[in-house]
Amino acid sequence: MRIPVLAASWFTAVAVAVVVVVAACSSPGKPPPPGPGGLGNGAIGGAGGAGDPGSSSAGAAGSGSGGAPAPAPPPIAGGIGDACKPDPANPRGTCAVGQLCFPAPGGYCTSPCGATGAPCPAGSACLPSVRGPEMCARSCATDADCRADQGYICDPGRKACSLPFLASISLPACPAAAPPDGGFSAPVALSTKAMPGVYQFEPAAVLTPAGDLVVVYTSGGSIFGKSFLGVARVPQSGAPVIDQPLPTTKQQHFDAWAAVTRDGAVHAVWLGHDGGGVDRNAEIGYARSTDGGATWSQPVAIHAPEDCPPDTRFCLDKPMIAAGPVPGKPAAGKPAAEALRAFYSSETGGGLRMRTSLDGGKTWDAPVTATEGAYGDVAIDGQGRVHVAVAVADPRGVHAWGSPDNTVAYSVSADGKTFGKPITVTAPGEAVPFYFLNPTLAVDDRRGWIYVAYAAGTPDGKWDIRLAATKDGGKTWKRTKVNDDETCANHMVPNLALDPASGTLHVTFFENRGGKGHLAYTTCKPAGGPCAPTVRASPDMAAYELARHSSKWLGEYGALLIDPKRKLVHSVWTHTGQEGEHAIGRLRHATRKLDR
Repeated sequence: MRIPVLAASWFTAVAVAVVVVVAACSSPGKPPPPGPGGLGNGAIGGAGGAGDPGSSSAGAAGSGSGGAPAPAPPPIAGGIGDACKPDPANPRGTCAVGQLCFPAPGGYCTSPCGATGAPCPAGSACLPSVRGPEMCARSCATDADCRADQGYICDPGRKACSLPFLASISLPACPAAAPPDGGFSAPVALSTKAMPGVYQFEPAAVLTPAGDLVVVYTSGGSIFGKSFLGVARVPQSGAPVIDQPLPTTKQQHFDAWAAVTRDGAVHAVWLGHDGGGVDRNAEIGYARSTDGGATWSQPVAIHAPEDCPPDTRFCLDKPMIAAGPVPGKPAAGKPAAEALRAFYSSETGGGLRMRTSLDGGKTWDAPVTATEGAYGDVAIDGQGRVHVAVAVADPRGVHAWGSPDNTVAYSVSADGKTFGKPITVTAPGEAVPFYFLNPTLAVDDRRGWIYVAYAAGTPDGKWDIRLAATKDGGKTWKRTKVNDDETCANHMVPNLALDPASGTLHVTFFENRGGKGHLAYTTCKPAGGPCAPTVRASPDMAAYELARHSSKWLGEYGALLIDPKRKLVHSVWTHTGQEGEHAIGRLRHATRKLDR
């Protein structure tokens, strides 16, 4: 999930931010609806660019004046929220010293805040968002305090002048108590402030045949800074090795993913680019480690050139990689050949693309289109069938937070070359969000079940975790609620792992049950449940926000792994802790005994 980074050229970086904050990290799995709606293409305070009044979609109304002419806003120290005129040569435009003029309707004076910025001036508030970093926005009581004639509202949860659905939603207070402790080990830090960047998120993890844990992740920076790839290693014996950068030639890095092959080699992919507000020189990067993540091959680009023609904006997104057998009967006396399958989203290529390597990542065949959509998961079963589950969803406006128009789709390739028609996993009329949905897959070879877990719920943030199970290739689905509390609290970002011996499903997810956020854990019986009572897998966090591109970003995925040989469950996640004045996301690892 990438973030636009503002480069030296304000025209390149900020003027296109109107497009960037929607396109970045959002590559919708289906075409957006026609006409203006929700955020349009807005940055902080921006919906469709200067002069575009945006839209106040249903359910996004603030509190106050409706369509009445807005009075002059009260004077605010620093002028946050004032109209401004963008200047291609000067990020400040006509705003006060230290501020930025975002190309929103009429312009919007703002400045970065939170851990990657500075405190907001009096009369303004630090506004978390899924569209960009935390930015200062004018405080308000009603819509009359905002520039309502240009589409701004007083966000009802944040009490700050914004455009509809721009701010992260304020989550409801729920009466349910936090669940009991789940018997995990004390969390171990896999990243600290010593890692380049400001905060770390979205860990991808694998277990080597020796039982060593290797984690690849993103370390995010400020709005003007770089983002980095990091590596952590947890050997079977000895202390973890953490805060290790994985150097590349790119300025920005997102969406790390990893796989391990039978020989113990670890293969990592990621999205890399040079920023500029348009993902300049984007590539799907790849590197291989043959020593458990201690050293890596020289990173190379593995996307097909035609999937990202020169000077194409936002041409690539969301890579994944998996390893498994090649379909078909192996030669007599020999094990099945092993394939690496790399995936990435390409609008030019028509959706989620797959490339295959049969020589351990040295060469890659021509890409094929697996399905529409982008964000999701991939699994390869014992027969070499390639299973994918993806979000087919709209990241704009109210749809971002929960809509029955959004779906999760499943597709499978029996031959590793062509994919069947996508099958809808979600129930008819079931509302699912775009952000933090994280469709995650598990395949039970022995019993023939396929599982998909995802977050489901309405735009107020009252989301549950759902588990869908099929034994007939997706013709029918059994759906089970995973969390055991009443629908009220927020539950998001599920991760699945299957115990092959028992068929038990292990599930982690974030939740704010009890008022503070933590990582939750449960198990579900084979064939789709029922699921055991939820327990805690982590202590309380310092912050639980549906925010992205800030130090509070919990990420769009974590890692959950089963080690059958050593009878352990490994969980790796982003955990916010208080560091001075700010909540900062760092990676944590904990284990639990594998009960059977």
